[in-house]
Amino acid sequence: MASEENKDTSNDSEEKNRESSSSDESMRGEETVRTYLKSELTGPDEELQQALNESNAALLDYVNEHYKSLFTEDNLETFIKKNYVMIWLPSAHNLGYELEPIDIQTEKVQDIEKDAYHFEAEVKYSKDGEADTAEVTGRINTNEQGKMTVIRFKEDGLREKLRDN
Repeated sequence: MASEENKDTSNDSEEKNRESSSSDESMRGEETVRTYLKSELTGPDEELQQALNESNAALLDYVNEHYKSLFTEDNLETFIKKNYVMIWLPSAHNLGYELEPIDIQTEKVQDIEKDAYHFEAEVKYSKDGEADTAEVTGRINTNEQGKMTVIRFKEDGLREKLRDN
């Protein structure tokens, strides 16, 4: 009888470890999504401005330093080619704007995909003392290690507003 109780306790412990591990993975994924959005929607800072003014090699060094940890090795290159890395900052730089996220909301998508996060971000863009806001929404998937695997934008009011100015 005692051994059965130990088995039950052992199974409970294993289940709690799995739940804790799943929770840790979820937290890593959400942290990655938030880090990516903050990087994409803040700036451009002096370091990025310098890289944008120098060369493609300097820009690639900047991307590797600031984004590499968010993607799997093979996905980073793919996301760079698809323009999912540094989407708004080069335009903001070229047009003289500063970007600042006002609010970033992330929510794990429960029933569709295991590691998907819906996001909504309100972004302030300012230039010459004038400011306005725009919204960016979408979904980002992460893998078990919390690395980004898929990015889909649903609403990109920021790109439209930067382009129109």
